[in-house]
Amino acid sequence: MNWKTIGLMILSTFAFAIVNTIIKFMDEYSEFQLVFFRSFVSFIITLVQLRLLRVNPLGVNKPILLLRGFSGFVALILMYILIKNVSLGSAVMLQYLSPVFTAIIAVFLLKEKIKFKQWLYLLLCVIGVGILKWGSIGLSFQMILLGLGSAALSGLAYNCVRISKETDHPLVAVFYFPLVATPAALVLTLLLSEWVSPSLKDVGLILILGLFTQLAQVSMTKALHSDKAANVAVFKYLGVVHAFAIGWLIFGEPISIITAIGIGVILTGIILFSNYKKA
Repeated sequence: MNWKTIGLMILSTFAFAIVNTIIKFMDEYSEFQLVFFRSFVSFIITLVQLRLLRVNPLGVNKPILLLRGFSGFVALILMYILIKNVSLGSAVMLQYLSPVFTAIIAVFLLKEKIKFKQWLYLLLCVIGVGILKWGSIGLSFQMILLGLGSAALSGLAYNCVRISKETDHPLVAVFYFPLVATPAALVLTLLLSEWVSPSLKDVGLILILGLFTQLAQVSMTKALHSDKAANVAVFKYLGVVHAFAIGWLIFGEPISIITAIGIGVILTGIILFSNYKKA
């Protein structure tokens, strides 16, 4: 684990925290329309970047890239449903079980080896998440299932990004998410919900949403291209800390002593995992 990778993941998790905060504010829009807004801005930005770099936006490993786009899209829909129905910290807490799924899937897809001690450190992170749940507002079984589904699909998407590293530019992996999500979210919005025309103020929020999404996606993709998937993904747990802090400062969601202990356990797991070295 190098400092560049760590810095990229810290930047990515912070940017995603800003995105989730904006989503929490825009509760008058459906989950599908919010995904459309986020994806459309990201689509334009990424396409312009790829054209300037003279990189083929469709890439080489199309099946893996499409799987990356589809799994990321469904994971995001589930995540936004969570954010709109439970506290911000609780929603992010559930979705950020994805590093566990990332590590497990990487063993089968990428043949990556994870040492026994590293599994223990990952388990420590999961215990920390469990402590956070104990200290936060109760969640229904349905919401827990949505969170686990979002986490598992995110883990699959991250591994697809790692696989595409061998054949495609990092921005191509980023591009396939809005390439799939933009038309799919628009169709679902028109079929399953009512289109809400954004106000001038909300247009500004949508642009900020897209810019921070791009920053988060590019930073995470570069991090995934620079180290093992399990090493990189464990830093997503910092997003839980960001979420509870923002929930407390902006939305007035209380942080109990138990919640603080959970955050401490998660950070301990991250530090132990990232500093582990082979004998």
